[in-house]
Amino acid sequence: MPSAAVRGIRPPRETVTVRVPPVEVEVRGAKVTVVEVHGYDWLDGRRYLVSCFVETDGYRSPLFHLDVRDEDELARKLAVEIAKMRLAILAGFTRFLSPAT
Repeated sequence: MPSAAVRGIRPPRETVTVRVPPVEVEVRGAKVTVVEVHGYDWLDGRRYLVSCFVETDGYRSPLFHLDVRDEDELARKLAVEIAKMRLAILAGFTRFLSPAT
């Protein structure tokens, strides 16, 4: 049987979204800078290792990594990291943070 291209039928086009890091986004009032994204295949499907840091309330976090399945999971995990950082700032535990630029 001839291929779809031979029969004159075009295969569906894939859409490709290209984001060149570093990318800055705002999540829950904090500035998040995504430095690098590395995709890999795992037993339960495609996963991504996202390297990023957060700036909020005059402080900047060290670079950290999140293992996520998709953008929704990334947003949820970033919200947790931002909340933990704000709690640390409120508690006065800021020695691991840098001043934001």
